[in-house]
Amino acid sequence: MTLEFPTPSTARERLRRLGVPEADVEPAVEAMAVMEQSPELRASLARRHQELFADAYPADWPVLPPDAVGRYFYLILFMLAVPTALKRLQDVSDTVLQDTLADVGAKALSYRLGHGVGGLDEQNWLVRHFRGLLFRLGRLQFEPTTMPADGPEAGQRVLDVHIAADGPLTPALVSASLKEAAEFFPHYRHAICRSWLLDPQLGEYLPAEANIIRFQRRFQLFGPAEESDADVLYFVFNAPKDVVTDLDSLPQQSTLQRAIVSHLKAGRHWQLRSGWLPLS
Repeated sequence: MTLEFPTPSTARERLRRLGVPEADVEPAVEAMAVMEQSPELRASLARRHQELFADAYPADWPVLPPDAVGRYFYLILFMLAVPTALKRLQDVSDTVLQDTLADVGAKALSYRLGHGVGGLDEQNWLVRHFRGLLFRLGRLQFEPTTMPADGPEAGQRVLDVHIAADGPLTPALVSASLKEAAEFFPHYRHAICRSWLLDPQLGEYLPAEANIIRFQRRFQLFGPAEESDADVLYFVFNAPKDVVTDLDSLPQQSTLQRAIVSHLKAGRHWQLRSGWLPLS
């Protein structure tokens, strides 16, 4: 398969469409130029592009060496894949597509904040966005799946709720997003969420009317708890998951940030919990 590389101006346009931080646009275009001149990298990109849109979900794609080409490889892959994704998802509204694919930029921003340089290392998560397996509908993201064995109505189809890291989680925004999901996926009656944001321990630190606590109250918990310290540090502080985090170096500017750190310093752990709710 031959993969067509865009002009630099088109590449910039696509990167901005994906919400990529402005600080990474030019370095990414420069990395693309290097990849375009390398037969091996061109072939690797073409192979990954084919896997991205294959019927079978691809195997885990590895994190590449932290040089400029390695850090930007998957960002360039998703930029090159924009035309194919738009063609495959042409029945989806421009607003939903824009919001959904902008998660690429959100993950690039997290990488920059966590590593101090540009790049992308959430490539396996982002596959579902380009294949139409997940859509952002307002504040939340939704992915059709089946209820796990330890949940109510095991095996029934449900929507898996994912919480993007941007913006407040206000009750009004959450309600509007759930309503939109019920209309977008009319054959789904329930939604589930698997997140550290459902950890009841947060209630020890946050007021009862905090957005997170009000979000928790929508769900009925099920299944076992799993330790989730690395996820919490990543989503709250952009701390790389493969690096031991110095708790004393973390900002303490919000009630949530202070809660996360004090809990860990006390030798306790945050938990990943699962919950479900009816969509109507």
